[in-house]
Amino acid sequence: MKKIILTLVCALWAIPALCADPAIDYMDTLSKEIIEKGVLAQKTNEEKEAFFREKFTTNLDLKNISKQVLGVYWKKATDQEKQDFIEAFTDLTTKTWTDRFGLYQGQDIVFQGTRNAQQKNQLFVDSKINNDPPIEVIWRLRQKDKKYLIMDITVENVSMVISYQKEYTTFLQQHQGSVQALIDELNKKIKNFKYNEKK
Repeated sequence: MKKIILTLVCALWAIPALCADPAIDYMDTLSKEIIEKGVLAQKTNEEKEAFFREKFTTNLDLKNISKQVLGVYWKKATDQEKQDFIEAFTDLTTKTWTDRFGLYQGQDIVFQGTRNAQQKNQLFVDSKINNDPPIEVIWRLRQKDKKYLIMDITVENVSMVISYQKEYTTFLQQHQGSVQALIDELNKKIKNFKYNEKK
């Protein structure tokens, strides 16, 4: 009976404290923390990078993302290559996104609702960045042990995972399918990475 009453209250008055969607709460809290403590904080690039690395490693499903990004080459990789790829991919992604977050100009992100995915324990969170025009962002989440992990981010119909998969597949096809060659390439990019100077 209490559950029925709560559902009616949510439908009629939409009280945020009672009707909040846990997936939206999670994304809203995470995005605000990233903006306030990472993007807008007075920190050096190195300090921001350390902050983002902690957020990425605890909130992204990096192993599953790495498996999807490598596609058929994941099964061909040795255990050491898998571990080294995850580390190199995480390092380069952290640097890249730290640099991109530097372009943030104060736009709000509004989370609009959730949709179930076909896979078990997965869902989509729909959102828009209040830009001109607005930018559609869809977050794919997986629930594990009462915790959400981000599996993919789709911006204006472009999937982050699929984009990386296409890029890396092309490289691997050009290098006899050598995962080690890809790891070496990522590490070279990490070593030579330079942050863009803010104008």
